[in-house]
Amino acid sequence: MSLGTEFTKATREVFANKDSGRLGEFPTEDFKWTTPLRSFSNRQVFLDWVAAGGSPTSISEPIEFIYENDDIPVCYHGADTVDMRGNASCSRVRCVERKRDGKFYEWRVARAGDKT
Repeated sequence: MSLGTEFTKATREVFANKDSGRLGEFPTEDFKWTTPLRSFSNRQVFLDWVAAGGSPTSISEPIEFIYENDDIPVCYHGADTVDMRGNASCSRVRCVERKRDGKFYEWRVARAGDKT
């Protein structure tokens, strides 16, 4: 299993059970997480957010990696969430990740129509 697949599946699990312990091995200390709704500029802030309840988003199948090398994985996956008005929203998102020394230092998520 690729590192991108492992991290995406681990993220899906921790969003479901609100326990960031399993994610600690994947991001660098200067990890940046960017989505249309929020961003985090370091690993600990991201892990604390997940442990505190984190995202209302659940990552759903299929998780499809369309490209991955030693530096950059790119994937699509389902995202079931609640929008800014409190309405249920199901969409497909694209994630572009960047790796350094076998860990992620950036993870950027974009939904169709977003300007991220």
